[in-house]
Amino acid sequence: MKRYTCCCWAAAETCLAVLFASVLFGCGSSRNNNPLAPPAHPATGFLYATGQDGITAFPFNSSTGALGSGSQATSMFAANNPLANMVTDPAGKFLFACNLYGSSTEAFSIDAKTGALTPISASTISIQGFGGCTLSIDPTGQFLYIAASTGIWGFTVNSKTGVLTALAGSPFSDGSVLRESAITPSGKFLYAISNNTTVNTISIFSINSNGSLTPITGSPFPMAINGTAYSVAVHPSGNFLYVSFPGTEQIAAWSINTSTGATTVVPGSPFPSGLTNGDAPNSLLVTPSGGFLYALSGATTVFGYSIDANSGALNPINGSPFTLSSASDYFAIDPSSQFVYAAYTNTVAGFDINASTGVLTPFNASPVSVQGVTLLTLVKSSH
Repeated sequence: MKRYTCCCWAAAETCLAVLFASVLFGCGSSRNNNPLAPPAHPATGFLYATGQDGITAFPFNSSTGALGSGSQATSMFAANNPLANMVTDPAGKFLFACNLYGSSTEAFSIDAKTGALTPISASTISIQGFGGCTLSIDPTGQFLYIAASTGIWGFTVNSKTGVLTALAGSPFSDGSVLRESAITPSGKFLYAISNNTTVNTISIFSINSNGSLTPITGSPFPMAINGTAYSVAVHPSGNFLYVSFPGTEQIAAWSINTSTGATTVVPGSPFPSGLTNGDAPNSLLVTPSGGFLYALSGATTVFGYSIDANSGALNPINGSPFTLSSASDYFAIDPSSQFVYAAYTNTVAGFDINASTGVLTPFNASPVSVQGVTLLTLVKSSH
């Protein structure tokens, strides 16, 4: 997942081998009696989990967090880099993944009733260069992007078929070696962090009406922090940008000018993660409600922070870090910000999120099984 050169990436992925321990959460209480049992009501969405045999779909009830019995889709999906992900269009009709080792995209149509996946013909598109295998999709669902060392690769998404077509001029670049990107909720700007060997930078692109990208004046911008920039996240308000720095065990924050896309350092940034052993913070997740940020340690802890809605500053949640009984760097938060799901070697388990405090409480019930599970994503049903 990592660093400035291909060699450093390989070393980092070796270090992350500890992510796949087999022991799960300890016991905990939950307001749900049996949150991972088959839902009592029709599924309002689906949780997708990649594993050694493809992608498994679990019906998801957004009121209870319950997961039903899984069904599997045929897939050549092989991405197990913790920065990799899967994304869906806003309507929940299509699922897109990045095949890390094949350096290509993969696309599926979603059955609205069952969650079953059907591979979309002609949408496995090769990508040149290396990166975190992180996809981002604009709020309208028209454009899909992936950051790589060669630039930002962009695609149009056919709203009826899900077929991907490379955008003219893609890949888009400001000269940086990029590794991960995120889009503002307005769909106006795309932010990407560098994989350069000399200085950490943020690349800022404006997104044009046809999906093409134009670097804003001055891009890329230096980040005056030692150590490699790792994960990037945009706040749901579009007002703040967060980047993790595992080497210095910090999280940096910037406010975003929503008109120009320019960034300004948030007072107090960078914020200490609370770690002192060099394990984190790795991947960052912000709840859709915007109230909390979680930093995954790449080990058996999750660090939680409340987000100041006015300044974007981070403050540790009482009780943080939350200790897991097994290492995980693959999480997903449901759209209502009520539940978090974590992937382990062969299972998916869940947390309740306290809406007031952000405290995570493990589900009582047994997790569901997925052999070799890695990536997770939650999709709201289009039915």
